[in-house]
Amino acid sequence: MTTLHVATDGADTADGSEDRPLRTISRAAELARPGDTVLVHGGEYREWVRPRRGGLSDARRITYQAAPGEHVVIKGSERVTGWEREQGTVWRASVPNALFGDWNPYVQQVAGDWLVEPRAPLARHLGDVYLNGLSFYEVSTRDEVTDPPLRTEITDHWTRTSDWVRNPGQTLCRSKIGFAS
Repeated sequence: MTTLHVATDGADTADGSEDRPLRTISRAAELARPGDTVLVHGGEYREWVRPRRGGLSDARRITYQAAPGEHVVIKGSERVTGWEREQGTVWRASVPNALFGDWNPYVQQVAGDWLVEPRAPLARHLGDVYLNGLSFYEVSTRDEVTDPPLRTEITDHWTRTSDWVRNPGQTLCRSKIGFAS
């Protein structure tokens, strides 16, 4: 049984020892064998971890754990840079499809009367945009981005029941998903 170390200052070409840690949890997942432990040291890891193996039994599973006393954050999100001010508080950034690998959540729409949102149309994308830890509300038009109304209530279109918005200020954060043809 081996312990593979992962650290934000490591390298995926390293051997995963305490002195030569790997950079990504994903690389450790590729190398780990039944009975091994992946020890992740403090920091933020922006990656989608898809282990190749799980282990052989409860006694010989592969375990992933934070190093004792260290704070580890794993995010499946990517930081988007290159934002340009369009006008006022509206900013724009282009995100290359290559960032998403085999599957782009902003192409996939979810739709139906079970969606809870302020008003129709009842279609949204699976992707999500965050700013300072808050999720944006997706909107359908450019005007809704430029001049979003403050929302204090939302309606479930399936049950026709209303509920109060827990953070009305967050409803002023809007994103419009657009695609170039």
